Amino acid sequence: MTASSVSIHLNEAPPVRRTLELDDGAVSFLEWKQGRHQPALHFAHANGFNGMTYNRLLSPLAGRFHIRAWDARGHGATRLLANPADHRRWTIFRDDLIRFVENFVAEAGGPVLLGGHSMGGTTSLMVAAERPDLVRGLILVDPVMVPRRARLMMQAYRMLGRKGGPLSLADGAERRRAVFPDRATMAKAYKGRGAFRTWPDEIIADYVEGGTRPRDDGQIELACAPAWEAANFRAQDHDIWADIDRLTCPLTLIYAGATSTCRAPAPERLGQRDPQATLLRIGRATHFLPMEFPEAVRREMLDLDARLSD
Repeated sequence: MTASSVSIHLNEAPPVRRTLELDDGAVSFLEWKQGRHQPALHFAHANGFNGMTYNRLLSPLAGRFHIRAWDARGHGATRLLANPADHRRWTIFRDDLIRFVENFVAEAGGPVLLGGHSMGGTTSLMVAAERPDLVRGLILVDPVMVPRRARLMMQAYRMLGRKGGPLSLADGAERRRAVFPDRATMAKAYKGRGAFRTWPDEIIADYVEGGTRPRDDGQIELACAPAWEAANFRAQDHDIWADIDRLTCPLTLIYAGATSTCRAPAPERLGQRDPQATLLRIGRATHFLPMEFPEAVRREMLDLDARLSD
């Protein structure tokens, strides 16, 4: 089977929001399911984002895949404890995603494709390294691969209580405005600015819809608290390079030509784990390439599924 032979089945479809109850809280997720016996695909979002942010990326694939897109701990509508004070590594997201994917595998009847952007891609890779039995293949979209030296610098800055330098993203996240009068005001404030500079208006609207909650005073606030987003940037005690060395599943890497978080030697190391891997660098893309080049991301998802179906 080739990618072109399945692409004709693409069609837009709205997701349904569902909840998975775990022993320590509820995980909220979006689901696209149009029929039986569809290949299963889970897509994990970036730090500070939510599953709904990727609605425009994923909805056209609903005719081909049974899709889920979660809200990770501390994000969106998920209700799992998110304590910035003792947060040191992304293994907490890995362990949450393992529990979530175990449920998906049981419903789907077999291993699933794991896709993810930024922190979501890294978390998906960690799951594949820890539980290869759950994972059919990986689609990594500009995953966060912090070089060891930079990780040690981040740890040192955190321990010393220093600001700036390798922790500048965390410092910026901590200063984010969290409360707005309404969603329209929030979307207008983001349009064409900062991280949202290259985002289409409709994707900003999806991000705002999935990433806010109402307050008692009638205003809205970010569901991902700025302190939690900042803590995720600082929490780099996990060793993603050791996880790369444990990978055994087929994979595809799509990474940005500008401001990429997938730094050398990550692409080469990932290619060594799967000699047939697609390693696609999009030169004009920033770290937000799913918003800028959604067609390319969808094409690579279909291509990997086709390779695994042959």
